[in-house]
Amino acid sequence: MIESITIKNLRGIKQCTVNNLTDINIFIGKNGAGKSTILEAIYLASSWAEPEDQIRDMPKHEYVISRRGGRGKWTTYKHTLWFNKKTDEEIEINFNFKSQNKPNELIFKLPYMYNPSKVDSPVLIEVSRQRIPEIAEYHHARKLYLSSTGDAWNPKTKTSYKTSLKEKVLSFAAEEITYLENAVLLDNRFTVSQLEQKVWGKIFDKRLDKEILEFIREEYEPTAESILYKPSGEGFVLAFALPQTTVEIDSLGDGARMAILYASPLLLASDTAVLIEDPEAHQHPGGLATFTRFAFKTAKKQRLQLFITTHSIELLNIAKEISKELGLGLRIYYMERGKDGYVDVRAIEEPDLETLQKIGLDPRMLHIL
Repeated sequence: MIESITIKNLRGIKQCTVNNLTDINIFIGKNGAGKSTILEAIYLASSWAEPEDQIRDMPKHEYVISRRGGRGKWTTYKHTLWFNKKTDEEIEINFNFKSQNKPNELIFKLPYMYNPSKVDSPVLIEVSRQRIPEIAEYHHARKLYLSSTGDAWNPKTKTSYKTSLKEKVLSFAAEEITYLENAVLLDNRFTVSQLEQKVWGKIFDKRLDKEILEFIREEYEPTAESILYKPSGEGFVLAFALPQTTVEIDSLGDGARMAILYASPLLLASDTAVLIEDPEAHQHPGGLATFTRFAFKTAKKQRLQLFITTHSIELLNIAKEISKELGLGLRIYYMERGKDGYVDVRAIEEPDLETLQKIGLDPRMLHIL
């Protein structure tokens, strides 16, 4: 489990630290506070462990570049990730893990001048002589940044070379790397065709379709009888069998479709981070409560750590009740970014949340209060 994260020089964040992370972590704050950047930082760092997004079928760093504007590639747009385009400063993502063995710190770096191979991530992990004494053999370096294939970048000389040190990293951080390897990012750019081609084959293999069907019956399609693949055009599409007809997922209401898009990858994840951006989109409060209960129950069963961004007061209240019922830790963080890019992060404890609402104040508006 990630216990704390510090981010430097990424997008609009000059520096931001979030401490005391728990099972369910919800980030609130006005637009531009850096909420989504928290999710992107974890997702980017996970590319060291697994460079490819297995659902979107593209490198994770390429998706971070294109996901907001729908265009651009790493080679031509990577400068847009650097705070104020100051590419002489490294992007840094620092994690403190609470692992089964002992606490562990991992520091990931993105030097602008480093150019990865086609199969590698631009994200590097920092190692020192204290951790891996053998790095002194490489030009007497005191620290090196290692790629996921073992290539090294020397931050002092700005040169790279081949090494055989990757196994050394795994020797002290195997549990943490496995956690990051399986991280999942759920946002509203996830498509039905990606769901059909990359997720639902595994859902059917594990017969997890029964859990999705039960979930959908609870709030969205009470009369749904089964989920199947239906011939359509030159291929097959996912559809719900109803008593009188069969309805393709494309034709479902926005709330039901988004619930299925978010719930399906959740069922396949375990022992990792799931990053959920604005799950309230297109959801009636009843649907939001149903999805939240499903997500939290899945998180408890499959040992998931959830990171959620939201603008919804309903989600905060729903999460408070369901997490308490399931015995999951919940922490709500209010984020406020200054003009200098430094982000103030305040944890809102449950009594504070209740007190604010009792006196008629909205915790989402703390920047005004």
